[in-house]
This record gives sequence, structure tokens and C-alpha cells, in this order.
Amino acid sequence: MSAEELALLRAELDVPLPDGFTELDGAQALLLAQALRRARERRASGLHESVEDALTLVPALTREPVRRMLFR
Repeated sequence: MSAEELALLRAELDVPLPDGFTELDGAQALLLAQALRRARERRASGLHESVEDALTLVPALTREPVRRMLFR
């Protein structure tokens, strides 16, 4: 695995790589990094949708200030 692929995987994990990860070949490392990125994006999207749904319970005049506080 190249240094670039290691750096990409390390950036996606945001922690030092576990020992076994150095055994991955380049294609496996890229696939894992992409899967981690997609999972993080799905989680963020789901959280955003949940917050928007919850904001419907907040009175209309205060929604924007509450939204700004939540999404800082």
C-alpha cells in the first residue's frame, strides 16, 4: 500500500491505523476509505433530517435562531 493510500485511510479513520490495516493492498485500502466516507455521509444526512423534523415542533418564529444554534 502506498503512503498516499495509508494517509487517506488514516484521515478517514481519524486515529492511528490498527496494526492489521497495513496488510491491506492499495485497492482494499481505497475501498475501505470510500466505505467509511459514505457511512459518515449517510449518518450526517440522517442526523440532519432528524433535526429538521424535530424543528417542526419549535414555534415558527423561533425556528431560524434555533436552527442557527444547532448547525454552528
